[in-house]
This record gives sequence, C-alpha cells and structure tokens, in this order.
Amino acid sequence: MKKCPDCGMVIANQAIRCPKCKYDFTDGQGQGSSSASTPVAKAAPANLPMIIVNRENVDELYADLKSKIIKRKTEFDHFIDFLENRTSWLTAPAAIEGPLAREKGLLIHSIGVAKQLLRIKDSLMPQLDDESAIIVALFHDVGKVGIEGKPLFLVEEKVTTSALGLGLGRNITSSSYIINPKLVPMSVGVRSLFLVSQYMLLTDDEAQALCYQSNHGDVEGRLMPLALTLEVANNWQTKIYEVDDIVRQYNFTVLPTS
Repeated sequence: MKKCPDCGMVIANQAIRCPKCKYDFTDGQGQGSSSASTPVAKAAPANLPMIIVNRENVDELYADLKSKIIKRKTEFDHFIDFLENRTSWLTAPAAIEGPLAREKGLLIHSIGVAKQLLRIKDSLMPQLDDESAIIVALFHDVGKVGIEGKPLFLVEEKVTTSALGLGLGRNITSSSYIINPKLVPMSVGVRSLFLVSQYMLLTDDEAQALCYQSNHGDVEGRLMPLALTLEVANNWQTKIYEVDDIVRQYNFTVLPTS
C-alpha cells in the first residue's frame, strides 16, 4: 500500500491515480513510487470546456437553433422572416464598442447566449423548455436591431489625414458605430419584447426574461428561473467567452458545436 502525498489517502501500490484527489503517480518522476520524498509533478487540471461562436460557424449554428423550434414554428418563422428581410438582424453589431462592435456581432452574441443557456439549464433546471430557452436567448437583444427602417446602430465613417514623408499626407477612412438619434428611446429589453410580441405569443416567464434579465430594478430583483438562467448565460457569454484575455488565462478547450 502507498499514501497519496497530496491528500494522504492510502491506496494500492499499483494504482496510478488517487481516487480522492486525482493525484497522478505516473506524472513527472513519480512512476508509482510510494516514497513521499520523491518529487512528483501534480497533474494539470482538466481544461474548462467552452463553445465558441464566430464568423466561420455562426450561420451553421443559427440554422441548427432555428431547426429546433417545432411547437411554435409558424409564428417563429414569421418573426425570423421579418428580422432577416426587414431589419439589420443579420448584420448588426452587438454594441458600439468592444469585440463584437462589428458586422454580425449581434447574431454571434445571441447564438452564443443561446448555446450557453441550453447547457446551463440542463444542469440547473432541466424542466425548463428547450424551445422557450432558445427563443428568449436568441431574441434577448433583438431590440438592438431597432425597428423596420430605423436601425439602432448606424455606421459612421471618419476621414483622417496621415502625415507621410516631407509633409505629404493621405486620407484614411475608418468606420465605427453610433446610436441612431431618430429612434424612439427605450431599453433594449423593452424593445425586444415589443418586437417579439408582435409575432409570437409569449408566456409571462418569457416576457419577463426578455424585458428584465439585465435590469432587476423594476421587478425588485424577483426574477423567475427562466430570467435568472438567461442572465447567467448572458453574463457568462459576455464577460467570459467574449474576453480573449480570460479565455487564454483559463486555457479553455473548445467543445464541438454540433
């Protein structure tokens, strides 16, 4: 018998890994030795899995999510048709600054939140309906398209002069986004609910999730489970998976997206 140098558990000599703390006796110079004086490298922790959504796979993931809507397919398809053909849904940024302040940023973010919500609800509250989860996650920020004929984000082009050589210069054009001043002001959650509810019959839980998952004040923090899990998924996507430094720091591994 031998003792694990990490947790002290006594295990069989032939064991290569401690069943309690997962200490690996074969890593480094341990080679299964029972001698506590022999330095043994501790096994590296398993990489945390993630689902990454980007410009290369966003269309495939989007099509897959749409195919999962069965019970409310007719009204869902009508709303999708409106979004794709009469708004900036397929091209809008997710914000005016940050990693997704670019074309398709909103779609990338929304699909990322939907993928996270499906994973989170399976662990925390599997009784929540998958279709309901997809609908609120996919459309939680749909208010960022604005309305038909009036997108929330407008492209602003700036021309700057760059000095070259002996006082010569050239004009450089750069693009950024600004908020459309002609759009009636309202919160993203309220506009999302306004748009979705014109095409889809929502439950009260879904309506709360769309409207308040990022703004608890008006409901005094009394969010229902769907809104709470959507908030977790949105925060996880925005503050973890969309921040390159954090992804690198925690050495995430990428899960298959299917």
